[in-house]
Amino acid sequence: MTSLPENTAVPNTSQEEIEHTIAACHGCDLLLVVPSIPDGHYLACRRCGTIISKTYQDSINRVLILGFTGLLLYLPAILLPLMTLSSIGFNESGSVLDSCINFYRNGYYFVAVMVFFTAVVFPFLKLFLPFVISLYVKLNRQPGWLKSAFRFLGHLEEWGMVEVYLLGILITLIKMSDMASIDYNAGFFCFIALVMITMATSVNLDRNLFWALIDSSQDDKTRNRLNRIKDELQQKPEHILTAAQSGLIRCHDCGKLISTEHNDPATKPKCPRCHASVHQRSKNSIPRTWALVITSFILFIPANTLPIMRVDFLGVPESSTILDGIQYFFNDGSYGIGLIILAASILVPLFKIIGLIIILLTIKSGKNHFLKQKAKMFRFIEFIGRWSMLDIFVIALLTVMVDFGFLTSTHAAPGATYFCIVVAATMTAAIVFDPRIIWDRCETPAKDAISLRETYASTDGS
Repeated sequence: MTSLPENTAVPNTSQEEIEHTIAACHGCDLLLVVPSIPDGHYLACRRCGTIISKTYQDSINRVLILGFTGLLLYLPAILLPLMTLSSIGFNESGSVLDSCINFYRNGYYFVAVMVFFTAVVFPFLKLFLPFVISLYVKLNRQPGWLKSAFRFLGHLEEWGMVEVYLLGILITLIKMSDMASIDYNAGFFCFIALVMITMATSVNLDRNLFWALIDSSQDDKTRNRLNRIKDELQQKPEHILTAAQSGLIRCHDCGKLISTEHNDPATKPKCPRCHASVHQRSKNSIPRTWALVITSFILFIPANTLPIMRVDFLGVPESSTILDGIQYFFNDGSYGIGLIILAASILVPLFKIIGLIIILLTIKSGKNHFLKQKAKMFRFIEFIGRWSMLDIFVIALLTVMVDFGFLTSTHAAPGATYFCIVVAATMTAAIVFDPRIIWDRCETPAKDAISLRETYASTDGS
């Protein structure tokens, strides 16, 4: 689906088929002709604005090198102490893994599991899987598990949160700078490098190219149908045609288009490329989203009214809620940090809940107003969901590093569990919701369509 590097072996396909084929937008189901995209550019859906395809120069080699470098940094970044806090003869230090263990020892099992997977397990897989997959692709080898591994990697994008954890470290440093002296350990610098490498690996991963190299085969009937649709769309680029209207299903995991013409309705069709179950629309998407949104709304109240952290100073406990922590930074003059926590811990979850409720209610009403705006809002909801874990990571660090015996110590409080559940529920709600439903009742007039050449945009703004 994208232009490929020279001397790259492409199994079972021709260069022309890759450069000019059909893709369905995963945001609105619109069919588009995907031409050869220059490196450093992306193709956006002309109807809803969803990114269809991105290309990166020398993606395979870059991912291979970045993944290997990240794996070398992983163990010291996770296991070595990040920093040492010193106050009146007391010294405390802790690592990323220590922050997970501390939650578990204090009985906050759900929070411990959430932090362990988002800060330890998933970040490792986001480096290990791209490295292994790019290595096998470069060697032109395709073991049976390769497709499943790449499919699984697509589900990890939102759940690996090392960059959010890094922001939590910076906020912890600002909060403790007036209370203790801080010495930076090797783990701190390794973790910063790990975050940079992880982000670079994700950015340089050209998913369409990797899928094309792993498996680009297509049965004759589906290929013939796609060719007819391609000819029609090239003749009438303003034509609005969806995959569902054309008897096609887009695999939600790998993007492959599958014909439904000869499928048995009694059986669940499988994607021939990644073996995922395929469906025109995600099953029970709306009721499942409603259930998660309502759960989030109910738990949002105790998450913000119950104490999320307890500080014992000279044996006297003092509990604080999320709002108390925000007020602390405002009173201290750290308005920027206070606003970041306010946005990440209160405004973001609330915006996600209200935004999803608006989308769900307008779908129920059948109104077709502001479809593009609702599509943009949903993509923003998907993007910001992970940053709500910021407060949990700050607490994880403080409970490990601020333990100066009788003088002062920090502990998690019951509100942390409710808040963590709200974050997980709102993120899952955005995942299970199928945004194509927003457009199902839409009859976009021809004047709203634009020509294919206008869908090009450069990732550097050109």
